[in-house]
Amino acid sequence: MKPNVEWFRRKLEEHRLSQSGLGRMLDIDKSTMSLLLAGKRKLKLEKAADMARIFGVTVSDVIENMGVRVDGIRPGDTSAPHMLPFEGWIDDSARVHKEGAGKRKRMVDIGVNLEPGSTALQWRTPQTKMDILDGWIVVSGPKREPDDRMIGRGCVVGTKDGDVMLRTIRRGYTAGSHILLGLGIPESTEAEVEWYAPILLMKPASA
Repeated sequence: MKPNVEWFRRKLEEHRLSQSGLGRMLDIDKSTMSLLLAGKRKLKLEKAADMARIFGVTVSDVIENMGVRVDGIRPGDTSAPHMLPFEGWIDDSARVHKEGAGKRKRMVDIGVNLEPGSTALQWRTPQTKMDILDGWIVVSGPKREPDDRMIGRGCVVGTKDGDVMLRTIRRGYTAGSHILLGLGIPESTEAEVEWYAPILLMKPASA
């Protein structure tokens, strides 16, 4: 899907902003803004959140008008109930915390069939820099051993040090390591990946 350029034009007019003016507010240079609106560059999650605040709309509005489906369901799809348990929650640094042992897991209706082994997580970020995502649901596929398919993808990542987080994976500088780029935060680290689970969809909790 391509960005909805007309939607962005209207929002700029409503807020009396130029494309370059919006770019300055987001700390994005003019050429990168042009690439974003042409669908040739991906908008980072934290920039989508900042843009939503500027325009006074939801993050869903920004992401969908950038040409990215946030609910995983195409128009006309049959939305049959498909329940997944919440396996844990995500903090404002995009680290994953498992639900407490013995706690009865809450269930969420994803509304679309996914491959077996998929899991649901939820952002819990009230009154933080990522508060606009508070309550959003992230669904990832089953865990996989590291392979080339994870490169450049947003994933739930488990490192050999025992950390679990949401990151975009790039090739590392040393054998066996990968660069884990912050998904929604300006952070990166180099680590050995033990497993990954590709992010299949994100959706607001109320959707």
